[in-house]
Amino acid sequence: MAWLRDIDIWFADHVFAFQQEHRRYALHLVKQPDEAEELVQEAYARLFARADWAGIANPHAFTMRIIRNLAIERFRRAHVVRIDQSAAFASVDLADHAPTPDVVAMDRSELHRVAEVMQEMPPRMREAIYLRRIEGLRPAQVAERMNISVSTVETHIKRALRLLVSGLAQPATQRKAEQTPPWEQAEKTETI
Repeated sequence: MAWLRDIDIWFADHVFAFQQEHRRYALHLVKQPDEAEELVQEAYARLFARADWAGIANPHAFTMRIIRNLAIERFRRAHVVRIDQSAAFASVDLADHAPTPDVVAMDRSELHRVAEVMQEMPPRMREAIYLRRIEGLRPAQVAERMNISVSTVETHIKRALRLLVSGLAQPATQRKAEQTPPWEQAEKTETI
């Protein structure tokens, strides 16, 4: 559909998909269906007016926040305020979709394991996988930078991915035991 702009596609995929939830939330805040619909439409209009719409990390939560702020703005401007509306604002708390500390810790641990496995790779293989997967270079660019053929780059990457998969599949303690020289392993078993 060539007549759709990028913002239209983004809006349909990331904002409008939650339209019913936006309406329910607005109705919860203002208790009047007409006012709730006005809040939702005003929030959508504000989203369309933003120049940095593509940089919004969580469009659904951002829209919910706009609806809440618009409802508070109306609440403050109103001369007569219903008591149940003020109670609704006091009880509203949007969920934070940021990862929890334990998820961040697990992700860091896994990243550390990836770094360990990559350090165990031969230097050229490590360089090839780094340039391809982390720097995002195409195989031809990696080959040019490393002064090797594209097929060699692909072989390095294939072998590096195999090492990564097998290294991450093993528990960290087992990998460290395999790295320990045989004479140190013998000493450990004798002392036990």
